[in-house]
Amino acid sequence: MRQLEAFTLGKKFGHPEANEDSLVIMPNLGYAVIDGVTDRNGTRYGGMLSGQFASRTVKRAVEEFLLAQGQPDRPELQFQGGEHFVDYLGKAIYQGYVQNDAVAAVEADWKLRGGCTVMAALLINDRLEVVAVGDSGIRINGADTLQVLKPLDDVTAILRREAWHYFCAQGLTPEECDAQAMAMTWQGTRNQVEGTPTADGAVIETIEARALKACREHLPDVPEDEILLLVQHGIAHGQGNFQNVTDPVLGYGGIDGFAVPARYVETRSYALGDIETIELFSDGYFKLGDGFGVAAWERAFAEVEAEDIHKIGRYMSTKGTTETQLTDDRSYLGVRLK
Repeated sequence: MRQLEAFTLGKKFGHPEANEDSLVIMPNLGYAVIDGVTDRNGTRYGGMLSGQFASRTVKRAVEEFLLAQGQPDRPELQFQGGEHFVDYLGKAIYQGYVQNDAVAAVEADWKLRGGCTVMAALLINDRLEVVAVGDSGIRINGADTLQVLKPLDDVTAILRREAWHYFCAQGLTPEECDAQAMAMTWQGTRNQVEGTPTADGAVIETIEARALKACREHLPDVPEDEILLLVQHGIAHGQGNFQNVTDPVLGYGGIDGFAVPARYVETRSYALGDIETIELFSDGYFKLGDGFGVAAWERAFAEVEAEDIHKIGRYMSTKGTTETQLTDDRSYLGVRLK
């Protein structure tokens, strides 16, 4: 290894301890970026919100796995492919539920589970083995990029964008638009708090219609019932119905202590001798850096913020940057081998 650069920052201003991203940095063994899923309801395990708990648990599990490589007394932890590795990470989270007496609760209600994505680059003998679940990314040699973004996020991002524009047209300030659009996106149109602006029947009808129309145009192959489920029940009440199941078109994978279908486990294998640079990043970066290193990626981040701070334009998202927090936690890890 000739050079290593790493950066991570939580989205909440003044609260770096709330960062749900984790980094694994083990030179000559492997690297990973892990992104904890934002908690839906304040569930805590080991004093941490569920997404941070999942992220930190998987971080420790990856480190243990890498340290065990080549040890004959740890055959169960030798690399046997991406699905085996992901299964091992899921079992680590499940064991965390056991330790917190939460197995019955999480088996009965997906909203109580902790979850995370992982992008791992494992140096196994003379190979670079890449294993990924979710939407964190990797760029090899500055050109070969793997990042699996989920169309499901486009549905809730469109809902948020349409709600934002609706309230803006009513004369609300950008801060008020952020708050009302987030209420719609997080809870869904059918779970709004009585008496609030987003609970008005006419408002709901208008925003639902606009979101459905825009989603049909953007995702013409997605069944309308899947779109409606997300629009009406949002991230907090609807999204989990699509995780780690294969029947829905909008299905996606996440590590949450339960089985991850093989279709959501992405793998790549490279001859280690061909690798010059490895760059891993979480989805808090909406634009790739124009070169290797933290400075290049932070320039890209600043460009996105300057162009679309509310994330309702080219970089539409389920959240935007506000006075209290950035759109998302972000992490970058770059390793130059040659």
